[in-house]
Formats: sequence, structure tokens, C-alpha cells
Amino acid sequence: MQFLKVEDVRPGAVALAKRLETELAKSERVLWLIGGGSSIAAVVEVMHDLPDELTQKLAIFMTDERYGEVGHIHSNARQLQDAGFQAKDAIWVPMLEPGFSMEETQERYSQALERAIDHADKVIGQFGIGPDGHIAGILPGSPAVKATGWITGYEAANYTRVTMTFDALRHIDAAYVFAFGKPKLEALTRLRDETIDLENQPSQILKELAEAYIYNDQIGD
Repeated sequence: MQFLKVEDVRPGAVALAKRLETELAKSERVLWLIGGGSSIAAVVEVMHDLPDELTQKLAIFMTDERYGEVGHIHSNARQLQDAGFQAKDAIWVPMLEPGFSMEETQERYSQALERAIDHADKVIGQFGIGPDGHIAGILPGSPAVKATGWITGYEAANYTRVTMTFDALRHIDAAYVFAFGKPKLEALTRLRDETIDLENQPSQILKELAEAYIYNDQIGD
């Protein structure tokens, strides 16, 4: 796990775009896992930088979503699209589909994600980290910290969340994390300096991955 102190999101977006481009140039299929929230701007920049012709070998899945009607105002997919995200020639698989219940959404996406990971030559994850240390849709102390399988859903304070589990996140080959602003300082410092159980700081899962790069404006290694 490496902390890289930078002024803004651009250096991280450039590094991630180059990594994806490299993997796409040498692989048959690359899976890129993306979320919402503070990482949206970086997702849009990375996608813009990718050569169109390489995106034919790219599959894009979501790490988490806020359950509801397709296109609802708090949806991560909606916010990505509003920010200018375009999948180009990639396979883009949002979590929400019309008419699917919460349970059906979890089951459908679990199956699709498992197939995508099984068929990918490389799995690249992109994340933010919350001030509370959460990652994807896994909040500290939530039912998601105990969940198994690929996808889980639960009622949180503000939203009904659907998220990848720790089990699923462990299949990621390399994670690129974007965490900017003073509210993130404590979470980043604890992630770097302390060993905390996943239930209390879910972002500690990054320490279990083969590669994790944390771009931020607060701390370095």
C-alpha cells in the first residue's frame, strides 16, 4: 500500500488511465470497478483519457450503489452520467435495472460480477475513502462488514445501499484510491499508521491487496 501526496486528482487519474491502457494493450479483457461519491470526477477523467479503440476490451462494473428507481437523483450511476461519464465501446453494467427488487438486484449483480471477475485477465478497482473510513458501500459497523459472497445490501442511515463485499474486493489486483480534503486526514492517517479491524475501518481491506495506491493531499508514506 502506497500513499502519494499530490495537489489534486489529476496525477492519480493520469496514473490510473496509463495503467488501464497498459493492461488493455496486453490483455484480452480488463475489468474496471468504479464507485461514486468523491471518486466520480476521477472516473470521468480516466475514461476521457483512454483511447477509444482500447475500450472494446474493457468491462466496467460498479463497486456500490444507492438502491432505488433507475436514474434516481442519489444514484451513483446517475451522478456519473451527470458528470459526463461515457463508456465509449466498453461493456458498462450498472447495478440498477427497472423492476428489480433489492434482493433481485443483489442476486443479478452477484452473478454478473462473479462472471466478469472469472473472465478478466486483470481487475482494477477505483475507490474513495470516507471520513469514517468506509470504502465502496461498506460502512463501519454496518451489516456489510459481516457479509459474505459477492454483493450485499442493507438499510443505512441515508440510503439503502448495495455493495461489493470484502470477499469480492479481495479479487482486485490493483486499487487506485482518491481521497482529498481535510475531512479525510484522520481516516488516512489511521489507515497508514494503525492496524484496525475491518468492522471499524473497512478501508483497511486495502492492506490485503497486492497493489493499492492512495492519492491524497494530506499525507505521504
